Amino acid sequence: MIGPQSRMVQHNDTDLTVVPQGPSKPAELPTLCPIPPTHFRSFRHQQDCNLITKAVHYLSHSGFYFGPMDVDEAHTQLAKLPLGTFLIRDSMQANVFFTLSYQAPEGPTSVRVLLKDGVFSLAGSKHNFPCLFVLLQYYIASPKKSLSMPYRGEAAQSLQELARRAVVQSFGKDRIQQLPVSKKLKEFLWLYPFSI
Repeated sequence: MIGPQSRMVQHNDTDLTVVPQGPSKPAELPTLCPIPPTHFRSFRHQQDCNLITKAVHYLSHSGFYFGPMDVDEAHTQLAKLPLGTFLIRDSMQANVFFTLSYQAPEGPTSVRVLLKDGVFSLAGSKHNFPCLFVLLQYYIASPKKSLSMPYRGEAAQSLQELARRAVVQSFGKDRIQQLPVSKKLKEFLWLYPFSI
C-alpha cells in the first residue's frame, strides 16, 4: 500500500528584486517589483531537467494531470470515486515536483513523487523507476492494487484520446515506430505513448 503523506503547505514567500530606472531619472530610488512565486527549485543536473521536462510533456497529454491543484481540492475530487482512482498534480512543497493523490481504503491520500539521482520514487518507498509512468504502471499492476484507474475529470474524453490509448495498449510503446500508419499519426501516438 502506498504510504500516506502528511498535509502539504504551499510556500508563498514573494522575493523582491530591484529594477533600476533608466538614465533619464538618476535621482529617483529604484522600484521594487515582485518576482512571481514558484515552488520549483533550480535543477542541479541536466538529467533531472530532461526527466521532468519529458514527464510534464507526457502528463499534459494524459488527462489525469491537474497542475497546481491543492491537496483539499484533490481529495474532494477523489472522495466519491472508486478505490484506487488517482491523479497527478503539482506538489506544493518547494523541493518536490509532483504529488500522487489517490483514493485509499481509508479515504483520499496524497504522497510525494520524488526525483533523486535520475529515478522517480514515492516518499516512503524503496522502489525507484526511470520514468514516472513506469512508476504508475508498477503500482497499477501491484498485487495490492493501490492504484486502479486515473481520474480525468468530468468532461468526456475524445475518441482520438481513447483510440490512442487502445492502440498503445494493443501494440505497446516499443512498436509504435513500426506501425503501418502515417508519420502524422505516429506523432500523435508519441504525444502520449502509454495505455494508462
